[in-house]
Amino acid sequence: MPGKTNYEVRSLARGLDVLAMLAEAEGTVGVTEVAESLSVDKSTAFRLLNTLVGQGFAVQDEDSRRYRAGLRIVQLSRRVLDRTELRAVARPWLKQLQRTTGESSHLAVLAQGQAIYVDKEDSDAGLNVNTEIGRPAALHCSAIGKALIAELSPEEIEAFLSREAMARYTPRTMTAPRELVPHLESIREQGYAVDDEEFEPGVRCVAAPIRGPGGRVKAAIGVSGPSVRVTLERIPELAATVVDTAARISQLLGYSG
Repeated sequence: MPGKTNYEVRSLARGLDVLAMLAEAEGTVGVTEVAESLSVDKSTAFRLLNTLVGQGFAVQDEDSRRYRAGLRIVQLSRRVLDRTELRAVARPWLKQLQRTTGESSHLAVLAQGQAIYVDKEDSDAGLNVNTEIGRPAALHCSAIGKALIAELSPEEIEAFLSREAMARYTPRTMTAPRELVPHLESIREQGYAVDDEEFEPGVRCVAAPIRGPGGRVKAAIGVSGPSVRVTLERIPELAATVVDTAARISQLLGYSG
C-alpha cells in the first residue's frame, strides 16, 4: 500500500482500499472481510461498500449479498490507458510486431515493483499465448520483466532482490540472486531478454526495453509463443525484430540515443 501523507482524507483512503480489494479479488467480497481488512466495524464497511455500489464501482450479488467490482472500474481504466502517450504511440507498432512475427505481442511497464501488461495484440494462430491487460508478470523470470529491470542501477537491483522473493514457476526458473545478476548483465549487453520456459511451461518469450528522453527505460515490448513454434533457433530472428520495434517506439517517445 502506498505511503500515507499528512493530507490524506481517511474516509476516501478507506474507500479506495475497498476498491482495490474488489479489483484484486478473484471472487466476491463480504462485509466481514472488508471490516477485518480495514480494522473497522461492520457498519462502516457496509457503508463504504454501498457507497461504491451507488457510484457504479461495485455490484452486490442479490443471492449471496456479497460484492464484486463494477464495470465503472473497467471503463475508467480503459480511458486512462487510452490516454497514455506510451500506449498510443506503441499501439500500431504492437500490431505490426504481431503481424511480422505471427506471435502474440505485449507491452508492459514497471509499476509498484511489478511488470504490468498495459496492452497486447493476440496471435491469430490456433495455438497461442494470451496475456491479460493489467496482469502482473514476474520480474525475475519473464522476458518482459527482465527487460524492465536489467538496466536499473546496481542499488535498485539490490533493493529489488532484497525485497522480492524469487519464486519458482517452472523447473527452469532462476531463484538465486547469484544467477540473476550476471544474467541481467548479459541482457544489458545484448539489448534483449529471453524467457526460456521460465515463467510458464511450454512458452518462450523475447522482450526489449523502450526508452524515453535521457535513456531511462519507460516500458518493455515483447512477443510470446509456444516453445514448439518459438524455437531456440528462432530466437535471434525474433530478437532482432523486437529490438528494432522497441528502438522505433523509443525514438517516437523522444529518445535520441
